[in-house]
Formats: sequence, structure tokens, C-alpha cells
Amino acid sequence: MTAQEFTEDSDVLTEVEIQILQGLERLGGSYQQRNLWKYIGIDSKTGLPILARLEKRGLIARERVGGNKRGVYVIKLTEKAYKLLTKIREESTETFVVDFEAMPKELRLLLSIPCVYCPYSDKCGVSFVAPHNCELLTRWSYRLRI
Repeated sequence: MTAQEFTEDSDVLTEVEIQILQGLERLGGSYQQRNLWKYIGIDSKTGLPILARLEKRGLIARERVGGNKRGVYVIKLTEKAYKLLTKIREESTETFVVDFEAMPKELRLLLSIPCVYCPYSDKCGVSFVAPHNCELLTRWSYRLRI
């Protein structure tokens, strides 16, 4: 789904905003702000205004953890963000019927690779997703048993 396809309260979410929300979701719903930039693949100068917009929309909450001098902000997804991410996934998933039994064995094997239908394939190896730590790809390769 592109940023132009989804609107929330008449505000368009940008690709980077969606990427931050999806990244936080993959990280379990919360993450330290100072480490988030490396995971998402952007710098803090770019990311801080985006976090402010997401917080203003009620999609994230920033919580200060630790002492006064060395406190750290933890970014947490809100319930509204989880609903939004679910809606984005549902709208971006296209369903179609394919007769796999009629396909050649090699084509069935290729289409079974999780990279074919991965929602993060456009970011794979560039930002927060990489083949060497992809759980779906690992599970698939263990099931393959060549």
C-alpha cells in the first residue's frame, strides 16, 4: 500500500511514517528512540519530526525511562496504530485463486518462497529486514529439506 492510498482523519501517511510504524510492530510494539533510527534506516534529524507527527495523531506514545540526566525515550505503538497497521495489511493483501497442482514442480517451488509474498520485500536488505535474519525464510528453508 502506498502512502497516497491510505488516509487517516484526512491526513495522508507517508511511506516513512508507515515504515516506522511497521518497524515498531516488528520490534514488539516498543523500542528505544535512540536505536530506532538505525533499525529503520533513517537519521534522527529526519525521524524526530516524523515521531512528533505520529505522536500528535495518537499513533505512538513516547515515554521517558531512566534518570534525569541519562534518561532514554521509549517509543510505543498505541492501540490506534495497531488497528491502522491491520487495516493497511488487509487493504494491501490481494487475493486470487491459483491452481498450484496444475503448475510445474519448479514453479510451485519458486512461488512457495516467502520472499514472493513478503510485505517487506521492497525494503529487504536496506532497512529493518534482511535475508540473514528473516524468520519466514528460515522456516521455509527448514521445511524444504533438499
